[in-house]
Amino acid sequence: MKTKITSKVLEDISKRLQGESIIEKEKEDKTLKALIVLNGSNIDLSEKIENIKKLKNRGIKVSLAFSFMAERLLDTQRIINTLQPLEIYKEEDIIKLKDISKEYSIIIGPNITTNTLSKISLGMIDTFIPNLIWTFLYQGKKVYLDFNQVKNYLGEETKNKEILNITNRYIDTIKKMGAIEIDDKNILENIIKDYRDLQIESQTNLNKVPQTKEEEIPQAKTVITEKDIISMSSNNKLILPKGTIITPLAKDKAREKNIKIEIK
Repeated sequence: MKTKITSKVLEDISKRLQGESIIEKEKEDKTLKALIVLNGSNIDLSEKIENIKKLKNRGIKVSLAFSFMAERLLDTQRIINTLQPLEIYKEEDIIKLKDISKEYSIIIGPNITTNTLSKISLGMIDTFIPNLIWTFLYQGKKVYLDFNQVKNYLGEETKNKEILNITNRYIDTIKKMGAIEIDDKNILENIIKDYRDLQIESQTNLNKVPQTKEEEIPQAKTVITEKDIISMSSNNKLILPKGTIITPLAKDKAREKNIKIEIK
C-alpha cells in the first residue's frame, strides 16, 4: 500500500512538472525569432545594425545569415560582436533550409542587393540568401526588406530611366510576393508591432482555461467501472444519480483523466 501511494504521489508530481515544462516551452516557442540576412553591401550598414540591436533590446531574438559575398566584404566579426546572435549561418547552410525556416518567425534584410532582388523576382533561387527569402515568402511568413542599396547602387541614384524601371519592377514584384519594405524610419515601428501582436496572442492562448463537458450516465447504470471512465474524454464532469456505486479503479482512472465526479 505504501509503495502504491508513493507511486501515485511521484506520478502526480511528474505530471505537474511536465505540465510546467510544456507551458515554458510554449512561451519560448512564441518568442519572436528574427533571422537577419546580410548581403555584401556596406552602405549605412552600421546604422542598420544599431537599429537591429534596438529590436534585440526589445526582446526579439536574432540570428545572422551571411551570403557568400557578405563573408568576404563585410566586417562579420564586428557585426557578430554587436548583435551576439543565437546562431550564425553561412552559404554552406543552404542544405539546412527546411530546419532554418521552422526555427524563425521573420526575416529582416537590411542591405538587400540588386543581385538578390533580381534572383528572387525571377525565381532564380540558386544561392543561400535568395533561397531563404523565397522560402519564407512561400510559407507566408513576414519578410522585411530595405531596398536602399538597390535604389542607390554604389551609393547614388541612377539617371538611367530603363535601369530605374527594371529596379522598380523587381521591387514591385517582390512586394507583391509579400515582402514588406522597411527603412531606418519604420523598421522599429513595423516589427515591434508584430512582436506585440505575437505576445498578446501567446498570452491569450496560455490563459485559456480548458472547457469541461458534462456527461451523464444512464439511470439504469448503477455501477460505474474503469471501462466507463476510459470511454470518456479527459477534463469532463461526470454527473451521477444518488446511490450509484463507483469502483476504486474507476475513481483512480477518473483522477488520472482529470474527470470530476458529481453526485446529484
